[in-house]
Amino acid sequence: MIASNTSRFTPKNPLWYEDLVARESGFDLNERLDSPLLDEDLNHVDENYLEISRTSSAIRGLGVLIGILFFLSAVGFFIPFLIYQWDSFFNIAPVLGVYYCVMLVGGIVVVGLFALHDCLLPRDTPVRFNRNTRKIYVYEYTASLRRLQRWRKEIKIYDWDQVEAEIAKVSGFTGKAYVVRHELVLVICKAGTNEVIDRISLKGNDVTVATLYQLWSYIRRFMAYGPARIPDLKARVQGVSFISSLFHFMPYISPTEEGRRFRSKMRWLDYPIIFLTIWFFWIWLPLGICNYIAMKCAPEPKWPAEIDAESRSLRSA
Repeated sequence: MIASNTSRFTPKNPLWYEDLVARESGFDLNERLDSPLLDEDLNHVDENYLEISRTSSAIRGLGVLIGILFFLSAVGFFIPFLIYQWDSFFNIAPVLGVYYCVMLVGGIVVVGLFALHDCLLPRDTPVRFNRNTRKIYVYEYTASLRRLQRWRKEIKIYDWDQVEAEIAKVSGFTGKAYVVRHELVLVICKAGTNEVIDRISLKGNDVTVATLYQLWSYIRRFMAYGPARIPDLKARVQGVSFISSLFHFMPYISPTEEGRRFRSKMRWLDYPIIFLTIWFFWIWLPLGICNYIAMKCAPEPKWPAEIDAESRSLRSA
């Protein structure tokens, strides 16, 4: 799947790992598209358009969990400590008292913004690929912790002929383990050039690149041939339920339809990974509850009516 050893795009992605095969390069119709996670982000596919979800790339609920833990720490320890040490801080060393108060208020504001971002980010920011209009439609949500007024929805539309793809890689040592994550990035270029005008993260937070390779092949084959030359995959279960959220980070023991589908696709390599991660259930379960809170608060993505109709269209615009 690797197309080159150096990026052919300008400017280069600072997290660049490798370019993927060109959009219109030859197709290997015998290439196996059998990753167990290939349908993880499939919202919809028919003769006209393909919609890919991007929910799996974000760890929803983490901001809410951090907010709850910080609030409990503040109420249970920091505020009582300041009250108990009031005389010491504000009479003997008032500067120190003010410093601690500012730090506490600042911490509440910052953590509150992270929790707010978790709850205001739409439940999904999908990307649609339409074979008839030969365009892609990207549902973006811009959010900046520095400027709340910049939190807004944005719809991007590009010609399919402008789209290429690359893999980005993030790695680092946490102090206990070496962590690697890969991301499939759609590269939008000026027509007929490799000059980049935009980059769109389609799927990230993947430990390996196998699913990302296959997802790009799946999209290319859909745009070239339609559903006839791609695997018959089931769209992911959409909507928000407490049980699904509770086991969101442990789908291998979930009693839901998502859990049954996950177990049916498990390979032998998944079992030792599950054995190593299941012991962190004391983190996954509260994070799952916070995922439910964040997703219930989050708004549904709503396409503008004209773009929604065009992106599902049976004919070219």
